[in-house]
Amino acid sequence: MKTFIKASLLLTIVVLWAGSAVPLSAATTIFDNSTTDLLTRFNPGSFQVGDQIKLDPATPWARYMTDFSFEYYGYGFNTTFPAQFTGNVQADVQFYLNNGNTFNGYAMPGTSFWDSGWFTVPGVTSRNTFEFTPGADNIPVGGLFIPASEFTWTVQFRGMDGGDVVGLDIYSPPSVGQDYPDYWQNNGGWQLMTNGVVSSMDFAARIQAVPEPSTLTFSILGGMTILTLARRLRRKE
Repeated sequence: MKTFIKASLLLTIVVLWAGSAVPLSAATTIFDNSTTDLLTRFNPGSFQVGDQIKLDPATPWARYMTDFSFEYYGYGFNTTFPAQFTGNVQADVQFYLNNGNTFNGYAMPGTSFWDSGWFTVPGVTSRNTFEFTPGADNIPVGGLFIPASEFTWTVQFRGMDGGDVVGLDIYSPPSVGQDYPDYWQNNGGWQLMTNGVVSSMDFAARIQAVPEPSTLTFSILGGMTILTLARRLRRKE
């Protein structure tokens, strides 16, 4: 029995050492539409609008989102506090599977698999970026699992008052992944929309992700299990 315990402890040390030799997986960019600025701004008003995208097919193993960001702008006419909006401006971001009914032959956004919840748009800005990270924004600490390589991400603004305007920057084409030239708009129902100003209505956004829990995690858990077993056997001896 003592020989078994010694072997178990030795195996634990080896497993933990091997796990420590495996680096934590670095986040991989699986979608990036933040490099080619079309110098066009889109004011969606209070409509929920969505961009249907395709993730990088070369990295199907990285589907736990660790970072999502998108660009926006905002201006207002608050003469008393020029850096502030007149209203209490907020935004909400959601991710949808395109498994809904069809519109002109294209599947609408259907099942929502992530909702940031309403958050405050801090103030007037010529250009800024919202960043969403694990452990906040309704994203699990280990990352948000993205169940499909093609989906629609949406944003909706509310609370604009006194001339407040909040909108999105348009970039195209993506440097990683793919995008469609039109966009979804929810006005009591989803519809595909286009814009006569630019040929591609692609919202500026970027997504990074990691694989499933790393080899290091499994190594440590395995080592802890063996150590626990060894301790139990020692008590029984």
